[in-house]
Amino acid sequence: MLVSKESNITLQRTLATSFACSTISPLDADTFVTSTANHPRPVRTITVQGKEGGIQHRLKPGKTYTMNNSTCTYLPSTKTLVFVDASQHTVYMCEVTSRDSHVITTDKIRSPRGVCAGPAGTVFVCSEDTHSIVQLSREGEVLMTYEVDMFYPSALSLSKDGTHLIVSNSHKDNFKIKLFKISS
Repeated sequence: MLVSKESNITLQRTLATSFACSTISPLDADTFVTSTANHPRPVRTITVQGKEGGIQHRLKPGKTYTMNNSTCTYLPSTKTLVFVDASQHTVYMCEVTSRDSHVITTDKIRSPRGVCAGPAGTVFVCSEDTHSIVQLSREGEVLMTYEVDMFYPSALSLSKDGTHLIVSNSHKDNFKIKLFKISS
């Protein structure tokens, strides 16, 4: 997909997969990391040519996640896979080169949904049941909790220049998208 300066989007290619994909993020220039739904491997890779593969992680083997029960992102700067398990209220951070991992469970993160890379190797996580965004360090420590004044935040993304965070929710009667400025 290409987005022009005029914000036109052009479809470049459609890739067929053997799995249902719930989230996708870049691993490198040619490969993406995806979280799966209803598949025994919760994280897969797919290249721009359509070749499917795997990625090293320390997630529970054989656990099958349903749609919207898990998401993941990949942090190229630290070579870290971040995976959230909403039903277990858990965030996994797995460094794929060293195989070091952190399992984060805290009352500040309840039903984690969306996850994205933050500034300086940090991670933002939507905590759906606490109606907040939690920022984690690269070691998995809670740095900050941000109240977002919306029910059930479920997806978020950081702007390319790292100055804005956009958050959307999944409340069926009160959909919202909010844009936040990140102060340094």
